[in-house]
Amino acid sequence: MRRPIELLILLALAAGSAADPVAGGVGDGSVPEPGYGTAAGVRQSVESELSLQLRQFPERGPKGEARFQPSLAGTVEFARDWNDGRDALTVRPFLRVDAEDGRRTHGDLREAFYSHVGERHELHVGLKRVFWGVVESKHLVDVINQVDLVEDFDEEARLGQPMVQLMLPRERGTLELFWLPGARERTFPGQDGRVLGPVVIDGSGRFTAAASDRLRSWAIRWSGFAGGLEYGVAHFSGTARDPRFELADPLAGPLPGEPVRLRAVYETLSRTSLDAQYILGDTALKLELVARRGQGPASTAFVAGIEHTLVGVLGTRADLGLLAEYLFDDRGDDAPLLAFEHDVFAGVRLALNDLAGTRLLAGAIVDHRSGETIGSLEASRRLGEGWRLGLDVRTFSGSRLPALGDAAALFDPQAKWGVLRDEDYLQLELTRYF
Repeated sequence: MRRPIELLILLALAAGSAADPVAGGVGDGSVPEPGYGTAAGVRQSVESELSLQLRQFPERGPKGEARFQPSLAGTVEFARDWNDGRDALTVRPFLRVDAEDGRRTHGDLREAFYSHVGERHELHVGLKRVFWGVVESKHLVDVINQVDLVEDFDEEARLGQPMVQLMLPRERGTLELFWLPGARERTFPGQDGRVLGPVVIDGSGRFTAAASDRLRSWAIRWSGFAGGLEYGVAHFSGTARDPRFELADPLAGPLPGEPVRLRAVYETLSRTSLDAQYILGDTALKLELVARRGQGPASTAFVAGIEHTLVGVLGTRADLGLLAEYLFDDRGDDAPLLAFEHDVFAGVRLALNDLAGTRLLAGAIVDHRSGETIGSLEASRRLGEGWRLGLDVRTFSGSRLPALGDAAALFDPQAKWGVLRDEDYLQLELTRYF
């Protein structure tokens, strides 16, 4: 019997050799706009953005890190399609230059993939990003791409993942098959970077014997709908994106007054997930559920919540969303940082529905046993044509900051967020779109 990964490769190759007619898809075969197309039946476009980001921290970091952290980032997206839109190429490189953190000065090819759209299938091959999830506080089911933690600690930024993705749309849903070669390591701030307190993560992680074969990762997902219910059921097997940590030099140990140096360890993981959203008028019921095997004993985690939208609040054009979610992880005190094993999230989402597209999201995650709290505010607004201003605020409270060299305090289950204790910051970002 063939292994799942072998079946996936055969299906992808079979789909790629097909030449089915299609209406729409990646391109619709319409007449290109002036300056867009280069030849009959071929269209291409280039879009780019450049952003200036300014971060201000109230306090210097425990390792002496600067309070002010400016950086400049740029993204270019090149898209080209041909064969009446049935075939396409997308390339999206990203680069950030940071004035303080050498590791945050980094580049990544976020996406570089070829697409073919047939009558009953889509094939994507190359570096790509795929998002799964419905809740706000933590996307448990989003497992395909590795987190780019030097961008932001909220785990929203993701690295490009090499993949073969075969999509088979059907009447009531879509079946997706993934082969995911080349598991990528998570990025971490350097010694001069912020948001890790008295900790430094070594640049190169360790893969266990089983995880060292990075060609064995694969995933399958069915997403469908029934009435007001939208859902996705998925299974992933391969190298875990979420590493555990060990002392980089366990024999020597951390020195007093020096940062604790840890190393990421990547293991194999098998996980089955469910994400679902049920719409009842202006109310959405949301759930993300994951069952894991690997990285220790079998475990289960979920985020369940509700979002109710007040449309035209107070007689205005604005919409106000009220959010509440509960986060649970049965690993309990053995759960890693930001696993949120028994926490509550509450927040509001405001859309002014004005010409400037003004939006705001504010909320807090609270550990209802220890009182540790992570607060956040995200707001954005267009400034004329081609400009956008963003504001982010993060606060961390209710825990104690471990001293330099105190490795034991880093693993204290009653003070898991201690490394974040003095990492409050305000961030302004001005983006120009071209």
